[in-house]
Amino acid sequence: MNEFLNRFVELVQSYGIIGLISLAFAESTFFPIPPDVLLLPMAFMNRSLAIIYALLTTISSTFGGIFGHYLGRKFGKPLLKKLFKDDKIKKVESYFKKYGGWAVGIAGFTPIPYKIFTISAGAFGVKLSIFTLSSLIGRGARFFLEGFIIFFYGDTAKYYMTNYFELITFTLTLLIILIYYAVKKINVNTNLINNRIINKIKMFTNRLSTFHKKYKKYDEAAFILYSSISISFIALFAFLELGEDYFERGSWNFDIKLLNIAIQNRSESLNKIFIAITALGNFYNMIILTIIVVLLLIYFNKKKLSLYFAINTIGVWLFNEFLKQIFKRKRPIGNWLVKASGYSFPSGHAMIFLCWSIVLIYILFALKLKKSKFYVFSLILIITAFFLGFSRIYLGVHYPSDVIAGWTAGILFASSSIAIHRILIYKGEVKK
Repeated sequence: MNEFLNRFVELVQSYGIIGLISLAFAESTFFPIPPDVLLLPMAFMNRSLAIIYALLTTISSTFGGIFGHYLGRKFGKPLLKKLFKDDKIKKVESYFKKYGGWAVGIAGFTPIPYKIFTISAGAFGVKLSIFTLSSLIGRGARFFLEGFIIFFYGDTAKYYMTNYFELITFTLTLLIILIYYAVKKINVNTNLINNRIINKIKMFTNRLSTFHKKYKKYDEAAFILYSSISISFIALFAFLELGEDYFERGSWNFDIKLLNIAIQNRSESLNKIFIAITALGNFYNMIILTIIVVLLLIYFNKKKLSLYFAINTIGVWLFNEFLKQIFKRKRPIGNWLVKASGYSFPSGHAMIFLCWSIVLIYILFALKLKKSKFYVFSLILIITAFFLGFSRIYLGVHYPSDVIAGWTAGILFASSSIAIHRILIYKGEVKK
């Protein structure tokens, strides 16, 4: 069994963050192996990201639990009887009678199989708001405890985490239950506290639902907001995956191979073309291009859009500098056709120009440009951004992974910015 578990962990770990998220989600519904078996080794391998791993595991596990709750609500007790033994179902039912929906939080923190509680919660009619909050507290307490211990103590905590973590969680759970009963004895109105928490969650979910309905009526292109939010999350996970790989490996084999292929296929004519393309992304040229767009927007009486565009250009540049200071990767040695300074990961040219292009495309869409012109401009900008990124590899000043990371971070910044802008515009119109 241990050999199978080790092989399974190695397999899932090869997928990095995606593997961790998938395992955390699956374990909350049907899978027997807890995400800790992957969270712990990943956190030990990269202490600096231990808390981020804990956050992703908590969120994924909670979403998996919500799916389990849905299954329980949809298929009821017949599903429970197919998956679990009667004595276990009765025991879980007694927990729900005793602690209400908060029993899920206890199960989420302890080594008790979490999936039986998630499905049972739906089957026994536990409110989704209580279930979600309880899951976040229970799962968060468990995974963040692991993350913080590893983040602050590293290898010192390895022995205790490996051998005594289950005992620690049981002891802490027992302590929490004792505190719960002590508070009850002191006549603290826990029901009132619970109701306040539940009411706040209800208010939040109701506001979210109301916002969604009103926003869809207000904005015909509501898909831009939701698409931007979705793309932001995808880009974030992709960039975290690249960052994690860099901290673990330091470099990739494909970097050297692709860089060598690009260098070996150089020619005089291609050199001139790519030097001209890469010049578009230089600091001063980007300032000039930004000023031109800003002035054109002001000329057409779009002052707010001009300010938004300028802030984005400055913001993505600062974000790139911040990321470079985190990773501090040195540039490829030799074979440069242009001058370059600073760190290499992620590529500033690739990141800033792609973000600049996406935001400009969004502005052209907001200005309701004719479809034919809009598609032509958008295609030109995206193709230029692609070749500008590739030029950095061809000219020898960046590794391919630098450019890929730059594009990913640029998409992350641009999509997040667009989502925020859509919400702010909506709120401004509502106030009017």
